[in-house]
Amino acid sequence: MTKISEIYHTKSSPVLSFEIFPPKKESGITSLYQTLDEVNPQKMGVDYISVTYGAGGSGDNTMTRDLAQYIQTHFGVTALHHLTGVNQTPESLRHNLAKIKQAGIENILALRGDLPDSDYVNADYPYAKDLICDIKQASTFNIGAAIYPEGHVDNPITGISVAGIKEKIASGTDFLISQFFFENDVYYHMQEALKNNYIKVPVSAGVMPIISKAQVERMTYMIGSSLPARLVKMIHKYENNSDDLKKAGIEYALEQIQDLLDHGVDGIHLYAMNRPNVLKSMLPIINQEIASKHF
Repeated sequence: MTKISEIYHTKSSPVLSFEIFPPKKESGITSLYQTLDEVNPQKMGVDYISVTYGAGGSGDNTMTRDLAQYIQTHFGVTALHHLTGVNQTPESLRHNLAKIKQAGIENILALRGDLPDSDYVNADYPYAKDLICDIKQASTFNIGAAIYPEGHVDNPITGISVAGIKEKIASGTDFLISQFFFENDVYYHMQEALKNNYIKVPVSAGVMPIISKAQVERMTYMIGSSLPARLVKMIHKYENNSDDLKKAGIEYALEQIQDLLDHGVDGIHLYAMNRPNVLKSMLPIINQEIASKHF
């Protein structure tokens, strides 16, 4: 399949991608395959699909590889295989990379990963840049990394860490995907900081539609994304009506995407949370919006 950095560099319009995760139950994987069949990602203009790794480095991460391979084989769409440094050693990394390569996957999103507990320290891969460095030295994978427009939740310094991004790029990062945000000005300030520091690798803007009050509370706690007043009012207004909140959350995300496309972003990355209704309602609109603009 295609290396993702080549897609960014050769496609004249913004790159479109979305993220899914391997379900915990076997019945879930069948349902996810059915969803992808119904969505038909290639027809919807999707350039790649990212597949997450087990939280805390745990779980059967064979499913990540199997799902990524299935996406490429059955849909003809490039897959981005997540890989974390948590519970990873140089030996396990070599083993994992060999298996991923054998499956025909050429793209990896390298992350530190969520720490299993506050005392956990990985001497081999304490930061994403360390994992990126070893992947780059050991293979020919195209490597993506995360960028945090509002700063990493574990870092007391708010705002984008330009120094951290420079380290990731120096280690071998080929492209970046932003963590989700709910206020586009946050992303534009990040873009300006990258431009001022001559950082030119492609960056996709991460957007997550709100579909429930519990979801946004959980995710903002984990990630640290701030909520603009308009969004807080929306959640409060519809908190007792799940269908209306979901509809309003999708509309809000589509407005974000429209504005991001108007500002010439490199790509849109949709955090779809394995929700069929999110994918089926949003992807056709986003694809049509991208196609209607003359980039």
